[in-house]
Amino acid sequence: MPDGYRSLPRRALGRAARDYRGAVLAYRQRRADQRMRRMLDGRFTIELLAGEVHEEDLAVVVCLWNRRERLADVIRLLRDQRVDRHLRLVLWNNQPDDEAHYRRVIAEVGVGGALRSIEFRASPENIGGIGRFWAARKLRLAGYRGPFVMLDDDQDVEPDFIRSLLERSGERVIAGVWAYANHGSYWNRTDLADRERADYVGTGGCVCDSEIVVGDAFFTDLPERYRFLEDIWMSFLAARLGWRLEKADLPVTFVLDETNQNHTLAYIKDEFYAYLHHDHTGPTDA
Repeated sequence: MPDGYRSLPRRALGRAARDYRGAVLAYRQRRADQRMRRMLDGRFTIELLAGEVHEEDLAVVVCLWNRRERLADVIRLLRDQRVDRHLRLVLWNNQPDDEAHYRRVIAEVGVGGALRSIEFRASPENIGGIGRFWAARKLRLAGYRGPFVMLDDDQDVEPDFIRSLLERSGERVIAGVWAYANHGSYWNRTDLADRERADYVGTGGCVCDSEIVVGDAFFTDLPERYRFLEDIWMSFLAARLGWRLEKADLPVTFVLDETNQNHTLAYIKDEFYAYLHHDHTGPTDA
């Protein structure tokens, strides 16, 4: 019997295996596309756990990740803010194991002072800081307009912090305490004076026009490899769209720095910077 004839079943089996793998990958991609569409359409829940939301309240969005002891302090810092409008704290929890703890803390500490409401999203997995922007997208679809503030749960701020940030807010503006001028790479950077124009603004301790999440590209064009580098992505996209990025020289104290997941991402930050500024044209529909 010719060798070619004997090998036919093996080739057929190989084709079947490739077809099966292709079908599995296509199925997974369809599921991922469906999940993305649901998120883009705001078909996920953010629960109101304390107080009540008013249309004029300023949203303060905080991601929670492995700092369970910090939530009570964050709530008290916001209650103590000296600001002309009430605040609504929107929490995006990336650590499912801590959900019950956070719910207890919210029930025990509650609202008061400048803080009028606390909302909570229990993410089924850690999606990183992009959760801040999914929360902002949800608010925007519900009618929210104007700036929103982003804080990290490892930041202590003074009572005038949010009021001072709001003085720097505006249409198509991002202003934050963690802001730099870049010189050809992410790590080749210099600090700036207050209100000086920046190339990069970090998400922790910043005020951002909620218009940033209107275009789907903010979410769909962020490469999977870099999905935890939402700060670099936000800065690149905003600058490309002609927004103003600037330094807000305001006092902030960082605590529990050893728990910062950015330490594990340092090695790809410059890679992502190069990808955006040298190898990739970036999104166009935001």
